[in-house]
Amino acid sequence: MDNKGKGNAMSISRTQLSAQLKALADSGYHSILPDQLYAYLHAGTPLPARPVMISFDDTRAEHFSIAAPLLQQYGFKGVFFVMTVPIGKPGYMTASQIKALSDMGHAIGAHTWDHPHAANIRSSDIETQFRNPRRHLENVTGRPVYYIAYPFGEWNDSVIRDVKLSGYKAAFQLTGKVSPGEPLYSIRRVMVNGNWSGARLQQELKTIFR
Repeated sequence: MDNKGKGNAMSISRTQLSAQLKALADSGYHSILPDQLYAYLHAGTPLPARPVMISFDDTRAEHFSIAAPLLQQYGFKGVFFVMTVPIGKPGYMTASQIKALSDMGHAIGAHTWDHPHAANIRSSDIETQFRNPRRHLENVTGRPVYYIAYPFGEWNDSVIRDVKLSGYKAAFQLTGKVSPGEPLYSIRRVMVNGNWSGARLQQELKTIFR
């Protein structure tokens, strides 16, 4: 995410993000947060019309300086999945910025400590990658952290087990296959391309989540 330039699968300009959010707002979408999605999936609690969960990964500083103001402009709340190792480093959000997002009503979730591939995570890593980041973010925000997004969207059965043991209520992947036995720990998301128009974004959402 930046102030200018062309978007791609890994980046989006301020102008293009604004256009995508405006298209969602103009089309009557309502942002939801993980607690709402969990309640719907777990207990069938109704969601608002045209629900969409808007999430950002990796703790980038632009999430606070660019994304959050645009979300506010269009009346949306977002979910920020925070990798904890870079907090406070150049180019990344500070602890005070993460707390500010939480205080604004956005959700803060975990994204592990240092973004490992699922195949490289062992049960011996549970404290470093899952429990400590959750405790750290709870200390920063003063609020419970119940949700995590898998780095690269990757997961396996042992990672799901360790995430559950670490106290998370649900976990998010990307567009892979949902676990038949653990659907709450393999919730699908889509990586939005920075080149997509607002119309293309809506079409992709309808196609992927139909």
